[in-house]
Amino acid sequence: MARKGRPASLIEWPPRLVEDIARRRAVLFFGSGISANASSADGTRHPPTWAELLCLAADAIAPNAPQLAEEVRAFVARGDVLTAAEIVRRVLGQRRLTALLRRELVAPRFEAAPIHDALLALDFRITLTPNFDTLYESRAHSHGRAPVEVCDYSNPAVAARVREDCNLIIKTHGSMSHPASLIFSRCDYVQARARYRAFYDLVEALLRTHTFLFVGCGIDDSDMRALLEAYGAEHPGAERHYFVTAADTFSDVTAAVLEDALNLHVLRYQAQAADHPALLAAVHALGTAVEGERKTIHGHRLHGAKR
Repeated sequence: MARKGRPASLIEWPPRLVEDIARRRAVLFFGSGISANASSADGTRHPPTWAELLCLAADAIAPNAPQLAEEVRAFVARGDVLTAAEIVRRVLGQRRLTALLRRELVAPRFEAAPIHDALLALDFRITLTPNFDTLYESRAHSHGRAPVEVCDYSNPAVAARVREDCNLIIKTHGSMSHPASLIFSRCDYVQARARYRAFYDLVEALLRTHTFLFVGCGIDDSDMRALLEAYGAEHPGAERHYFVTAADTFSDVTAAVLEDALNLHVLRYQAQAADHPALLAAVHALGTAVEGERKTIHGHRLHGAKR
């Protein structure tokens, strides 16, 4: 609930979360809901959501395989996007699939949105994203605040990067910079989890040692859901992670179920999921709180050094 006098769209950010971000003990995980705020160079388009992308792929399949196209749309409607993606990959083949992804995600020349800047201003040392696009890392490099390293789940040096001083952006499903690395379909998920077990062990370790903030993503990401379920089962008394969502995404009962099952705090802003300015306002408020906490920490350190 928002305090009296505050805009209803803002979240009451928990002090523990604010402190952990300020002390750089937190990890940011953001999904396609953040990229959806971007606009094409001509201002006429936004990046498609995962479901929209699969429906566009179904349109490409339809002329030669109308029944399969309908099956893809049916699986998307039921929320089974991994099966839909597997059909798409098998029907289109890697070359045509890569061409479709480039046409929809790269060719429009999408530009980063204010929400990207707001998240970057929080200065997370470690950021994870399943997004294929390169909007966030491109924006991070242009900011020039601190050295930024980018690597994906398949990079054997990812664990070493975590221990370095630079800010690290980890692409958990690969990047359009290297289309062959993309985790796109159900089989891709299975193969990646088997082949890159060390990476998933690393993320599991981060869940145990850092506070995660999930923004602009669904709770159905297969990788993170499995890891959160394991974390919740193995460490039921551990500190919870934080999942930001719009008020209309879950009922109170569903939110409570997810909190208990996945060891999360669900933080809801009082707006519809499509209300991007509400999320931006909430993240700006978080930034203000974090900046204030960092000044307090710095002041305490200066005071201690003078004693």
